[in-house]
Amino acid sequence: MQLRRLDPLANAGPYQRLSKSPVKSFSLTEAQYERIKAQRPDLLVSEGDSAVIGHPFRDLLEVHYAFPDVEAFRDRFEAMFNRVVGASSKAEAPRGLVIAFRDRPNRPVAETLFWGLALDEGQQWVEMNLVAVPEQPEPAETVGDAYSLRDVSAADFEALAAIDAEATGLPPLTADGVRSILTDARLVRLAAREGESQPAGYVSLRTDPGGWGVIEALAVRSGAAASLRRPLIDWCIAWLRNNGGRRVRMRVAIDDSAAIAALREAGFTPGETGLDYTRTVDPAEVTAKVDERKAHGTVIKFGDWR
Repeated sequence: MQLRRLDPLANAGPYQRLSKSPVKSFSLTEAQYERIKAQRPDLLVSEGDSAVIGHPFRDLLEVHYAFPDVEAFRDRFEAMFNRVVGASSKAEAPRGLVIAFRDRPNRPVAETLFWGLALDEGQQWVEMNLVAVPEQPEPAETVGDAYSLRDVSAADFEALAAIDAEATGLPPLTADGVRSILTDARLVRLAAREGESQPAGYVSLRTDPGGWGVIEALAVRSGAAASLRRPLIDWCIAWLRNNGGRRVRMRVAIDDSAAIAALREAGFTPGETGLDYTRTVDPAEVTAKVDERKAHGTVIKFGDWR
């Protein structure tokens, strides 16, 4: 009798292999991966079991990567990253690019590479999780005592962009940025109070494998936050539970204490944490920043000391 090790990924496709890579910051859904592969193959750079992928979303170029080991990451990331970013433009990603960094064990290696590519540390974030969501009735198209929900039409693009800008502090979304939200989500709804011309908030929801429901975005104008945020969270939980979300997660900035408090009240607990690395996609701006960093030498980081 001969024993041999079974490879659990022996019959897996490219997406499954990338999602299980040892060295990665990779959170694309399979639907997003297949859409990029079909519609924007120039944003998918792969070499063997390694890949760097650009995902245009909300006027950002989200960059995801997966490598089989640290050596491949160290040797090939820069060239593959530059090919992906070179296939995009400031017109496609006016808010710049972002890597939602999750690869804690390999952060020292990653930071060395990111520094040379002019990436900056952005906001820290935490994924808030609600597990074992109980069954509940399908929610009505109303929220709280005063708000109703409606689908997003082309006439609502500017209103949604304005809400998003107020909630994030970023420039207003372009029409393509709004379309990317509608393309990726299973459901997008605007929340509006009767008699008011402008909506007060919006939600974007999707479902992931494993029974996960994801609140991709929950943005509320500051004037309506006290009366709308928590009821809107409850509505999202109910909708996701009735559409395959036995558990729910939402990623929020660590310094967004109001959102974290509302999610805790709803039963969410902190899960994975991470850090955004950001940069422009404009070549001239990148060259200027790289030259400036070279002039100041190399950064060596030990813990929180530089």
